Amino acid sequence: MLRPGSGEFLMRHVLKSALCAAAVFAGAALPAVADDATCETEKLRGALEAVQSVIKDGTTLSVYVPQMDSYVKDCPNQAWINVLGGELDLMVFRGLRNANGGVPTQDAVNYLLRAFLRSDVFYAGPDETRNGRYDVATSHSFYNRLEYSVASNSRRAIIDELATLALAGTVHPYLSGKAPLECKGWLTSDAQNISYDIDEAADKVLLPFVEAAAEACRSAATRSDKLPLSLLAKTYIRLVDKGVVSDPGEVESMLLAAEKDAREYLGKDEFHTFYFDESDVNKLKSLLRKYGVHTGPGEAVIDRALWFTAEYIGSEAAIRSIVYSLDDYWTPLAAGDTDASKEDVAKARNRMTAYVLELNKEGAAAGFKDETSAMLREAVTAFHKREIVSPKMEGRTDMPSWLYDIVIRILTPVPTAAPQ
Repeated sequence: MLRPGSGEFLMRHVLKSALCAAAVFAGAALPAVADDATCETEKLRGALEAVQSVIKDGTTLSVYVPQMDSYVKDCPNQAWINVLGGELDLMVFRGLRNANGGVPTQDAVNYLLRAFLRSDVFYAGPDETRNGRYDVATSHSFYNRLEYSVASNSRRAIIDELATLALAGTVHPYLSGKAPLECKGWLTSDAQNISYDIDEAADKVLLPFVEAAAEACRSAATRSDKLPLSLLAKTYIRLVDKGVVSDPGEVESMLLAAEKDAREYLGKDEFHTFYFDESDVNKLKSLLRKYGVHTGPGEAVIDRALWFTAEYIGSEAAIRSIVYSLDDYWTPLAAGDTDASKEDVAKARNRMTAYVLELNKEGAAAGFKDETSAMLREAVTAFHKREIVSPKMEGRTDMPSWLYDIVIRILTPVPTAAPQ
């Protein structure tokens, strides 16, 4: 995505007028009449040839724009003709902008707005209208296959240009986070492209769009449709991790939202995916602990009655609560910070080990055997490594590594032997 340059002031002035012209093109992208019979044959070939010709010889652009407009007018429902029309409009936008020293003119932005609307038509019709068109016969021998990547690459380029305009000070209504969004069409793809661009403080102008996309898809039936939740969680994590967001209140708000969104995206089984993998989960936990963010009432803890429930098992809130409870057993006596005998120290440490085993049994009885042992291993590790430290533990000697190893070994399930 391009960053705004020295022409930013002029760009902003032009765009305020240009965005008002969006309604002028709205009708161009809304199917109104039935396509004629040649839309799948001659006109589709003509639209593809127009784009191919401009790619080969940019000087012919002015010749093909009115021709493409006639194809779109005659075939308002044809997905591929609208994609190609949007691609040609994108070329016009870039040509006019480049000819004006990198600053988009009002005419240029009008073409970009129309490219956006034409791109929308790709998902407006039935699924079969988006089927690939292979070996479309034109006078050129390149790019004769119309498949999804053609449409998605064009859409990505259009969205990137709109994002660049947003960074220059004028946000298209679609990216504002205020326009009503539906979890369908290009939304997930657009949210993915925009979220990857949010990396610096100036980029936060794009954050409302990703937030709105996540809300639109929060109740989606499938994990793939819920992808914006993962994208938003990762964006929040990235902004906090890089220090782009540093205000304590905003950090806490973002991390709690990321925890909620990640949990809803991953689902009850919390199966990690490419879009929110184990490293993302660990990074989120690390940041929650680093900034002392927690969920639940009281001193960063939730009640023991909630630890082994479907809502909280394995959660950061439950892990933090368990770590805090370990402090009651890792007393100065157990830590070896007193003059007590070795026998008394050993007894105190045994009480802590017995408490951990008691929790393990309690979780198994609640129906979460594997989840409980995993959660306890994580809690004991966080306690041992001081990733989570309660006020009681300040100045207290750490659990020795040999004892930590014993507890972890006890909590690690023994692999089931294969049948003979």
